[in-house]
Amino acid sequence: HTSYLRLNYYPKCPNPESNLAVHHHTDAGALTILYQDEGVTSLQVLRDGQWHFLPPREGTFVINIGDMIQVWSNDRYKAPLHQVQANSSKERYSAPFFYNPAYKADVAPLVAVDGMCTSATNNTNTPPMYKVVNWGDFRSRRFAGDYKDQGEEVQISHYRIDSM
Repeated sequence: HTSYLRLNYYPKCPNPESNLAVHHHTDAGALTILYQDEGVTSLQVLRDGQWHFLPPREGTFVINIGDMIQVWSNDRYKAPLHQVQANSSKERYSAPFFYNPAYKADVAPLVAVDGMCTSATNNTNTPPMYKVVNWGDFRSRRFAGDYKDQGEEVQISHYRIDSM
């Protein structure tokens, strides 16, 4: 696997409304287990078209589904769009653990013997909605897109069959 732990430090920001600490994104891998610094509310998730803060709760972790779970589940489980808002009164620390496949892993919707997937909405069979995603290729292309001079930041939507 290519999992890793990252330690983040976010300094105080005098104008948090106009500065994001981390721009909106979904997590690329399978699962993210996040420890948030208690007493600093900065993590936001998009739900029903609105950004909502997720305040840290003592003794808990935030679990995010990543893009690979979204592919494996054929959109039954969707990776949440989230961001980190800067904070004017306190610095913030967080520790996300990213659980990822091996670089050589090919990720595709899990299918039944008949070649169909269970629908996200009504337990009926539907065809796969994603082509095969090689984790190593996807991760390196997405990482390269983090830099404007290296190309487009690849998203999981680039692998949807209906977008081909």
